[in-house]
Amino acid sequence: MRAVTAHAASSGKSSLFEVLSSRALRMVLVLLLMWTVLAIHPETREAFLTSGNFSNLTAQVAEIVIIGIGMTLVILIGGIDLSVGAGMALCGVVAAKLQIDHHMPAWLTILAAMAVAGVVGLWHGLLVSRFQLPPFIATLGGFLAYRGLGLVIADARGLSPMADDFQWLGGKLSTSASYGLCALGCLAGITVILRREQRRRALGLPARGVGPALPIAASVAVTAFLMTIYQDGMPVPVLLAAIATAIGAVLLRRTRLGRYAFAIGGNTEAARLSGVPVARVTVLIYLLIAMLTAVAGLVAAARTNGVTPGNAGITRELHVITAVVIGGTSLSGGRATMIGTVIGALIFGTLSNGMNLMNINSNWQLVLSGAILLVASLLDSPAIRKK
Repeated sequence: MRAVTAHAASSGKSSLFEVLSSRALRMVLVLLLMWTVLAIHPETREAFLTSGNFSNLTAQVAEIVIIGIGMTLVILIGGIDLSVGAGMALCGVVAAKLQIDHHMPAWLTILAAMAVAGVVGLWHGLLVSRFQLPPFIATLGGFLAYRGLGLVIADARGLSPMADDFQWLGGKLSTSASYGLCALGCLAGITVILRREQRRRALGLPARGVGPALPIAASVAVTAFLMTIYQDGMPVPVLLAAIATAIGAVLLRRTRLGRYAFAIGGNTEAARLSGVPVARVTVLIYLLIAMLTAVAGLVAAARTNGVTPGNAGITRELHVITAVVIGGTSLSGGRATMIGTVIGALIFGTLSNGMNLMNINSNWQLVLSGAILLVASLLDSPAIRKK
């Protein structure tokens, strides 16, 4: 009996250690530490720890999260997409041009922008899978071409303002709708946690970590936090980012596409010999990130009430890749997590928000952003992981 008790205690300590040593939890702790520092720093404490600032922060990182969901899958299979910033500009210009110059309704301009994104995604996928071009080169061409095409379509001028039926993409939901969505999300999260635990017990598998209590408590805490910061309504971009994250998580962990992506990222040739349709999966993933890029471009156009093709989405690819790598997705492929991408985007957004509140020069912000990407990449390098 004493031996059984000792074994159970040892197992509990081991499980707790596994939870505490997980990268996702470490990133959450880093995020909370950043929030704590900004909350007590003399230059930021009055402005940072407010519901309005947190609402703006989450709205600002929504574009990064939306594209980051697609970028996570792209990097998972060993690819990259450097064209997302220019793609945002192109899709935003298409929508703005049709609405402002041709007076088309918002739903039609959105469909047109998504159609353009679909062509871009298929083109990238074919270049990488059929013509065997390195993803870096295939998307670098888009990085150069799509912004130029946007400038041509817009006649090298800014397009604004957008019509009222388009601006809802950058607006806010009502407070009651926001609270309802937060509660619904919490209920869905708890249901998933309990069903996963029930399935493990049915299969006779040992409980993971410290059981369902900790993740349920975390879900309730996050919901309470969201209800607090969205007292005046949840921004629509945040809702779109949440939907994209949920779909991405399901695709990654619960579908054949996700399993194939992990296989391709682990060893492309082995996956091909095992019957994985590598070319088809690659095309689908590049199509997905292009569509998500279009959504982010439309959101950006709505939030700024127009599009400036020369500046729209500029350096956004840096922001997205940084968030994905910080979140734990391996640049060499084979390892990815959607929640990690969200946390990485929040860390990146918090850093930018804090530097803005401290009035740090925007040029230095670029330097620090590049340094963060370098550090995250070094932590992911094989030489560091072996130590």
